[in-house]
This record gives sequence, C-alpha cells and structure tokens, in this order.
Amino acid sequence: MGRTPKVVNGQHVVVFDGLNETEAVLKAVLEPQGCRVNRIRQHHSDSLISRNEVPSIVVVYDDDAENFTTSQPDWNEVPRVIIGSVSKTSTAQHNQSTRFLVQPFQYAELIDSIESLLNQSETT
Repeated sequence: MGRTPKVVNGQHVVVFDGLNETEAVLKAVLEPQGCRVNRIRQHHSDSLISRNEVPSIVVVYDDDAENFTTSQPDWNEVPRVIIGSVSKTSTAQHNQSTRFLVQPFQYAELIDSIESLLNQSETT
C-alpha cells in the first residue's frame, strides 16, 4: 500500500462495543505494526482487559459513549475516536485528544485518526 508504519510497538487500541468489522479492520492494519487491538463490550469489559491496564486509544461509538464513561471511569483521560452522527458529537468533550468521525465513515479515516492520536501521545 505504500504506507509508512506510524504506530509505535506496544501501543494498545480498544474498540468499546462497536462493530465486529471495526475490530477486524484495525487488527489487520495495526497489529502488523506492533499495536494490540481489542474489542470490549460493556457487559464483559473485564474479560479481555485488566482493569489496571489503560489503553493508548479508545474507539467508541457515540451511542455507547455514555456507557463508556460510566463503566470505565479510569479511561476518561485516554485519547479517543468517537464515531457518531453530527447531532450527537456536541455532547462529547472537545479537545486535542479527541477525534470525531461521522457515520458512514471510511476505515482509512479511522486509521488515520488513530495513527494521529498515537503519534501525538508519543511526542507529548
């Protein structure tokens, strides 16, 4: 594809709820670059990830954002990509470590957003 790997080994991306396809695409692109990808569901959040482990980036669908903040309060400062509709993005916290994608989105947009946040976290 001609893409230069931008992800640093050992980083961890978590998809909170969301679609199976999102996890599969992110694993296919990011894991060969040394980044772990997991998907957790709010009802099974302790099955894949230790409560003490804080990910590098969280991908959360806007419909699940409220459940995310209540079920994983230690992750409120973690950079995130929020996928949702235009009308709902105003409910989310706006800062440099949050990216918004409007559905329908392209997976290339999601990967670029994640890589941008991962690189940002490595330089700060």
